[in-house]
Amino acid sequence: MALKVSPNQLVLSAVNRVKIPNLPFRAEYDAKVDTLYLRFHEDLKATRSKSDTANGVIYDYHEKTLVGIEILEASAA
Repeated sequence: MALKVSPNQLVLSAVNRVKIPNLPFRAEYDAKVDTLYLRFHEDLKATRSKSDTANGVIYDYHEKTLVGIEILEASAA
């Protein structure tokens, strides 16, 4: 069964777990796996990733530019 969480809950959870850059972003939530992806650059593809397993966060970069942040177990407080 998919979790029922509001967009506000997801963003609050994300802000509590990771510093979000002051950039416009598009959020994509996959309820089946409870993962939130914040995409900062639509035109750039990730060329490398950095995992922060302690916080359940994966940072995606195009060279040195942060293009997205994946937050695992996004609905967790």
